[in-house]
Amino acid sequence: MLAFAGMIAKILGAIYRIPLTNLLGAEGIGIYQLVFPIYSLMLTLSSGGIPTAISRLVSENSTLGEENLVSKVMKSSFVLLFGLGAGAMLIMFMISAPLAELQGNFAIRFGYYVVAPAILIVAISAYFKGWFQGNMNMVPTAVAQIAEQAFKMIFGLLFAYLLLPQGIIYAVVGALIGITLSEFLSMLVMAIIYIAGKGRPIAKSKLDFDCTKNIVRVSLPIMASGLIFPIVQFVDSLLIVNLLVGRGLARDLAISQYGILSAPVNSLINMPIVITLAFAVAIVPIISSKRALRDAVSIKNKSALAVKLSFLIGAPCFVAIFVLAKPLMMILYPSLSASSIDLASSLLMVSSVSVILLSLSQVFTSLMQALGKTVKPTLILLVTAITKITLDIILIMHLGIIGASLSSVISYFLCVLIGWSTMSKLLGKDENLVKNISKILIISVIIGLIIFGLTFALSKWWLVIASVAITPIIYFILVLAAKVFEKEELYSFPFGKQIAKLSEKFNRKK
Repeated sequence: MLAFAGMIAKILGAIYRIPLTNLLGAEGIGIYQLVFPIYSLMLTLSSGGIPTAISRLVSENSTLGEENLVSKVMKSSFVLLFGLGAGAMLIMFMISAPLAELQGNFAIRFGYYVVAPAILIVAISAYFKGWFQGNMNMVPTAVAQIAEQAFKMIFGLLFAYLLLPQGIIYAVVGALIGITLSEFLSMLVMAIIYIAGKGRPIAKSKLDFDCTKNIVRVSLPIMASGLIFPIVQFVDSLLIVNLLVGRGLARDLAISQYGILSAPVNSLINMPIVITLAFAVAIVPIISSKRALRDAVSIKNKSALAVKLSFLIGAPCFVAIFVLAKPLMMILYPSLSASSIDLASSLLMVSSVSVILLSLSQVFTSLMQALGKTVKPTLILLVTAITKITLDIILIMHLGIIGASLSSVISYFLCVLIGWSTMSKLLGKDENLVKNISKILIISVIIGLIIFGLTFALSKWWLVIASVAITPIIYFILVLAAKVFEKEELYSFPFGKQIAKLSEKFNRKK
């Protein structure tokens, strides 16, 4: 459910970014993206880690029949989330002006003002998400994801368009108003589902200080893990533009290049990653419940399935994005200049491998958190962040904005390498998993060659769309033919029984 909703939400998000980029231009989208790192940082401080902690504690206690502890978890988490959300919102208001001045555009402070209330709203939403996910009910979160993106697209574009005649900065503020409004309406959707009685009702209980301490204990390492990348993004928003200016670029051109990297390029990279993020979120309560029952075999099998699924999505998307980098940019962003299209295509080709790397790092982080090893992913991500910032300084001065993409790829590769090694120590080596991953990679290369042949050998732009439509079907058939997934694993998919029958039928004919 989360994967499907995440895919729909990301498609809506990508569709939204196209007219928004065309409306604001490269400089405008650069200003828009400058607000997001500190906004993401405040979101993580106020609610990051707590939904996962709620999900894990609710799942474990429900499995053991401790309903009284479940109600205490929910009461304590609401008080905690509301307090943190309100505090982070006030901090955002207070630091807006000096932060905007530090970023070199004092007018950006208005953007921080209008997006600050969204921090409290997201914190309240996190309460509902944690409850529903802990009960393994992914539907409300899925519905809220789609609603949020739909509302953001409608109101973001509407306010940006209405305020554009006043100037670019006003149009950017209009788009940010759309974010706050969309988060509020999304939270309202989940609250309505919650009040309507979807899932089990929560028994009344008093606020328990020990329970609050337990939530903080579980969520702090998860929050620390979640804080690292928003901090890196914030440092990037200050570092990349200033390094490019130091290299000799004009500030408005430096902001434009940063905007191209952080909006058109990263939005395409993040589209498939949201699907693997859904697997990462869904695996936490499953592994937590198996851990509570001390079911080591199920933990290993489910963990291997999560890693396979991340490769199943990440590998072909990496190949397709690499091959189709320039055609995608030309079709999606016609308002960008020829030089901007060339730059965006080069950045997208370099960044494309991040699809696999980020997918795996998300799954490894969630698996470690579900297994109670919450400090390890924090340390791994900290090493990744230090590597990223160090490489940024070195590579941007030598290669320009391409250096920022390259530093991300190298640091994410290091993150996956350490994560894989850690998981192998926790669960043991799995030769069958390595064999199946190899099959997925070979099939993905075949798909890449088909896309290349359709798009470039025949030189027809409409074949880009045709190849994107046809190749997933070919990929699906090849994966079934190669027997990448066991019959029992196929049963866990949506329409699993039908897929398993199709796989058996296909392999009998083969």
